[in-house]
Amino acid sequence: MKETTRTVASYDTHADDFAERWFHFRLEDQVHRFVAHLRRGAHVLDVGCGVGRDVGHFQELGFEVTGTDRSSGMLAEARRRVAAPFVQADMRHLPFANASFDGLWVCASLLHLPKADALAVLQECRRVAGHGHIFLAVKEGQGERWVTSHEGQSVFFAYYHPAEIELLVERAGFRVLEAWEDPPGPGQTENWLEVIGRARVDTPRVAANAVVFNEAGEILLTCRADNSMWCLPGGHMDFGETLAATAIRETLEETSLHVEVERLIGVYSAPYPDGFTLNETNQIVVASFLCRVIGGQARLSDETTVIDFFAPDDLPQPLLPNHRQRIEDALAGEEAAFFR
Repeated sequence: MKETTRTVASYDTHADDFAERWFHFRLEDQVHRFVAHLRRGAHVLDVGCGVGRDVGHFQELGFEVTGTDRSSGMLAEARRRVAAPFVQADMRHLPFANASFDGLWVCASLLHLPKADALAVLQECRRVAGHGHIFLAVKEGQGERWVTSHEGQSVFFAYYHPAEIELLVERAGFRVLEAWEDPPGPGQTENWLEVIGRARVDTPRVAANAVVFNEAGEILLTCRADNSMWCLPGGHMDFGETLAATAIRETLEETSLHVEVERLIGVYSAPYPDGFTLNETNQIVVASFLCRVIGGQARLSDETTVIDFFAPDDLPQPLLPNHRQRIEDALAGEEAAFFR
């Protein structure tokens, strides 16, 4: 690829000049904002480490650091200045195992890479980051162009809009925690866009169901508006509430009925059957509660098209997978909770 090959060749030739200009220029604010998210002694990978300036800074702060860069000239300067492991590598194919690092420092590393390759680099960072954090800094602007460096060499630059770089970070599998702009450095003209993100971890969701019987022993079911399937009232847990509160709230939102919890029926963690996906995940951990109505009148919501009570031996179809088991467990009348 000519963009990166020509730029790397330029850095190889003028690495000593670059080191003289930039090695002692500290990014104090950016580094301290990033390390506030890391445990002391965490393992940091400096992706596109250049002459090792930030590797040395992280070491001084007590972190274990590895630097990687594609330019052999820059790495030679880094090894002269900092006693740390340095690895020559293409950031699109990092030579490290999955979840090898706690933090990824990607400062100015995407500047000289075609924007079409930026997502692949950030996905590689996500792969080696495990549950860790990323710091990313790029130049603000539009498009891509060749720029003449201080040494008279042609260097390829890519520029980004704030929303553009945040979307790339999210698409790569990180959740943006902070995003801000900083003014240009010495001799520069463009603002810096900086982002701190944390690896997004996909885990089973947590939810609760309410099993409600009327005086005739019939069970309350709703027909979902999104997929026309029948189910027990319930839904995903919100931050700051208990599972019992989730069952009460969801029943009220879906049916307008006020209920109170009598007891826990069971906890269910079995995945949905192959081929069935609900809300982009195939597994939910659900607490099912026996509840009774204490007020309100049944009314439809934007989540339901039908609300009714049904005899347990005459349940409507189609019924959401796994809900029949929860109903059968409620009918069993056991005092001890089921765990399935």
